[in-house]
Amino acid sequence: MKGSIHSCTMAALGILAAALLPLVLGGCATTGINRGQMNMISSDEEVKLGQEMSVEVAKQYPIYNNAAVTAYVQAVGDKIAHTSDRKDIAYHFAVINQNAVNAFSLPGGYVYAYTELMKAAGDEAELASVIAHEVAHVTARHSTERLTDEYGYQFISGLVLGGNPNATAKLITDLAATGGFLKYSRDDEYEADQLGAKYLYAAGYDPQAIVDFLDKLKALETNEPSKFETWLMTHPATSDRLARVKTQVAGFPRVANLVRNATAYAAIKSQLPK
Repeated sequence: MKGSIHSCTMAALGILAAALLPLVLGGCATTGINRGQMNMISSDEEVKLGQEMSVEVAKQYPIYNNAAVTAYVQAVGDKIAHTSDRKDIAYHFAVINQNAVNAFSLPGGYVYAYTELMKAAGDEAELASVIAHEVAHVTARHSTERLTDEYGYQFISGLVLGGNPNATAKLITDLAATGGFLKYSRDDEYEADQLGAKYLYAAGYDPQAIVDFLDKLKALETNEPSKFETWLMTHPATSDRLARVKTQVAGFPRVANLVRNATAYAAIKSQLPK
């Protein structure tokens, strides 16, 4: 009898393991920078989730609908995305008209830069350094990892399936109320810096721009802290990030004609709201 029960139990466990195996394998990346990394949300599901969240962002945030500014940011973003580790998705870049130095990304390739951050950037390369950091969050799939950790796979998969039309709106409201979109882990932020610097350099921008922009932010944090509340809540100490990035940038081979593009950027900045 005991043997029979044991056999039945083992058979049941075998069936369960067989049923779970495709799910486990499907959630484990086998290529690229995410090799061996568990993520139960598929790439297609992530893109759909990002689309739904972007609709709510447009409802709840003041999108700056200046055609020239938007096209410029999209063009810079496209250069970065083209060098990234994830080219299987379309990237969308937009500007939010808000008096805060911040930027964020959604799952599936939706990236937003704030007008105040664009004013703080001194040239195109500095703006590109921030965009590269956010693209890196997308390529490393940090968003779905954090969302799953915070809300659970069942909730996130429910959003993808569209079973609760109010849930996405509430999610955006909740995330905005906590001072930003996603509070990534310290390791996530360091990885985004490392990948972002690589993408920036590969796109032909001067990688020193990321050092210059972080130096600028460090100074502004002291002089205008109210504009940095969200940034400081969602990023590690700027001094820690600077030390790591400086070491990485120093290791890049120096090549001619690295882009800073201050002149074109000044023209775009002149079109930002005062």
